[in-house]
Amino acid sequence: MFPPLDHCVKNVFPFPIGCPSFIYRAGYVDNVTYLAPFVDEIQLLFFESRHAQSLPTPSLVRDLAALSDNHGITFNVHLPSDLFFGHPDPSERRHAVDTIEQIINCCGPLDPTTFTLHLNRNPHDSPKLSLPQWQNMLIENLASVLDSVVSGRKISVENIDDSLEQAASVIHTLDLSVCMDLGHLMVHDIDIASFYRQWNERISILHLHGVKNKQDHLPLDKLCREKMDQVMDILSQFTGPVILEVYSLNALNASMKCLKEKWCIAHSTKSE
Repeated sequence: MFPPLDHCVKNVFPFPIGCPSFIYRAGYVDNVTYLAPFVDEIQLLFFESRHAQSLPTPSLVRDLAALSDNHGITFNVHLPSDLFFGHPDPSERRHAVDTIEQIINCCGPLDPTTFTLHLNRNPHDSPKLSLPQWQNMLIENLASVLDSVVSGRKISVENIDDSLEQAASVIHTLDLSVCMDLGHLMVHDIDIASFYRQWNERISILHLHGVKNKQDHLPLDKLCREKMDQVMDILSQFTGPVILEVYSLNALNASMKCLKEKWCIAHSTKSE
């Protein structure tokens, strides 16, 4: 038995609110079972492509689909973060393509709202490529995925540092979506309002977490008032899923409490 969450945010906001699939020290099914009554959506984390236990199986997907039906929840999928579609080594590029094709096909019955992807620059120990070379390789290899398994708008490219602009031509060429991680932007001192205006038409999902002293993925109540006000303004315009991207029960409880309180304050003020 695991302790239940202190707060329920299911059907509370005008956008679906969710959390990662690893809040409890347990597997996917146990986490979803205990989290589903409290949230609208769960982010399924498949982070490591070279570990079989980190990848979905048909059996797992069947169990998750049953939980989705029973609890009225949706899923989004975070694709592995160790994939390099623009790697100089053809075997690395093939591994990246094969891996996300496998995951997307396997998770198809769950009808995820989005598949979130990191478009990483190549490892430092790999041969150097120019930016146009890297971009062209990304386009070539991702296009093969889009041709076979999924539409471009179902893949959301996440800003993981301050370099999403390096992948901008890829996003536009392949008509991909964007995953806006507000915490990552704040850590790198990027104005979140400007980013939202720039990418608004393509943003399909938000990742939200606290930031303090250049550290992110903290409970949401660690955000300063100025940043929280900016977050509330963006949330008032957004209708897609919002994931509280924290990784412990205490952090999730604190984040849910903070979001509910700040939302009530912001919208009671606007109604006066």
